[in-house]
Amino acid sequence: MLYLYPNSLKIRKSKREFHLGMLDFILARIDRINEIKNANTSLIEAFFSNIVNPEIDKILIGEPNILLNINSAIEPFSLISTDIRKGIEYVFNYDLFIHKSSKRYDAYKLSESLDISTCPYCNRNYTNTVIRGSDKKKLTRPQFDHYFDKATFPLLATSFYNLIPSCSICNSSIKGTFKMNLDDYLHPYLDNNIDDLKFSYKYSTESKTGLKVKVSTPDPSKSKNTVDAFAIEEVYNSHTGILLDMVKTRQYFSEKYLSILSSNLLKDVIVSKEDLYRIVFGTEYDTKNFINRPFSKFKNDILIELGII
Repeated sequence: MLYLYPNSLKIRKSKREFHLGMLDFILARIDRINEIKNANTSLIEAFFSNIVNPEIDKILIGEPNILLNINSAIEPFSLISTDIRKGIEYVFNYDLFIHKSSKRYDAYKLSESLDISTCPYCNRNYTNTVIRGSDKKKLTRPQFDHYFDKATFPLLATSFYNLIPSCSICNSSIKGTFKMNLDDYLHPYLDNNIDDLKFSYKYSTESKTGLKVKVSTPDPSKSKNTVDAFAIEEVYNSHTGILLDMVKTRQYFSEKYLSILSSNLLKDVIVSKEDLYRIVFGTEYDTKNFINRPFSKFKNDILIELGII
């Protein structure tokens, strides 16, 4: 899992925009509580006025531990009353949030401002947001994984730190409704544990390429639990062709491949080590930039093991 650096200017700005946009969204929903059908709306309105409204800012942009504390304080009310649960689901309505809108704040505006290029869970798939310029048509965006699943935590269904931009494979196909927690699993906005995960490889007769990807983590650890939850080793073994290309590079050239390329082919061109690395291998050199291109962490580890970098 890649770290999302919550103190970066881009994410801080995105969080501020989210707060402003979603505050309007949530307050408008609260104003229409009396439209909820087949429910005691007077009870729901009193519950929000006395219990929820003072905590709305924290619910929207509070850090994960704060979200859990608020949820623990409010959850008992929803367990006692199905009407209160219905009110929470009505106000913090994720389905409405992801519905495309040209007027109000929505999921596209969040993903566009976050500008996360690859899935932080797997770093395999692009998660770019695409909005056509001429007519502002919203074409595609990442899915948002609920780190704390919204069925169990409806109060947190539209909380900034509970909406992790991710690819559909990690979110829908693999994680699904799997229940994660901060004690046992990494959180992209909290845990910068990238050095705990190491990609390696071995020769194997089990694959067409004759190679197998290996993922090592401390055991036991949050990193191992997270790698297992997202089946990282299994999904990366569907990309042994990329691994084979790197192995062949080492076989055909030498361990000083980049140095030779730079000093000979590019001797009259001023190019930084980072730029050269990105041009040759199609990936990022700096750990902080791994999120910008797929397979950056994987390629970095394998290239180091091969002695190419």
